[in-house]
Amino acid sequence: MQKELMTPAAILLGSVVIATGLYLGLQRPAPASAPPPAGAEAAAASVKAAPAPADVQPPSQPHPAPADAQPPPQPHPAPAAAAPALRRELHKRVEADAVKALEARRPQFLKQCWEPSVRKNPAPPRAKYLFSMTFDESGKEIARGISEVRGMERPDAAQCLRMIPLGIGVPPPGTRVAVEIEMVLP
Repeated sequence: MQKELMTPAAILLGSVVIATGLYLGLQRPAPASAPPPAGAEAAAASVKAAPAPADVQPPSQPHPAPADAQPPPQPHPAPAAAAPALRRELHKRVEADAVKALEARRPQFLKQCWEPSVRKNPAPPRAKYLFSMTFDESGKEIARGISEVRGMERPDAAQCLRMIPLGIGVPPPGTRVAVEIEMVLP
């Protein structure tokens, strides 16, 4: 093989080996159900097979538990059905607050980004943008992305909107919340 092809071939071969190792190493069968405790089956079998001794207390009087005995495992409580409903309600509230905050900034968006864009090129007369915003627990905007909707794009205005610093706030939601809001300019 030529010397120029040895390095790329070695990189490719190494990548294949690593990918195969990761694939096989990360394969783990999903547990069908929780396995019983290690000694539970053996203890159950010995209880069934052993004859009852004469000094065994009747079932109405339970045996005292040994000091080092652990309580039987309790099933985990099912998550409350109300949690998703509360989460949706919180999301809708934050989304409505974010719409109000964006609308309050509309004059700034028009003056700073839209009007210079329209002066350069009047078409299209309207543009639609999708604001993807994330707010932290205190309601402070921590991330924003702005996408253009196909057929109604103005790349220069969109880029200008992206350059406006973060700073939109909403009433504190108590948790991190991400929302998407459509805005049509002008």
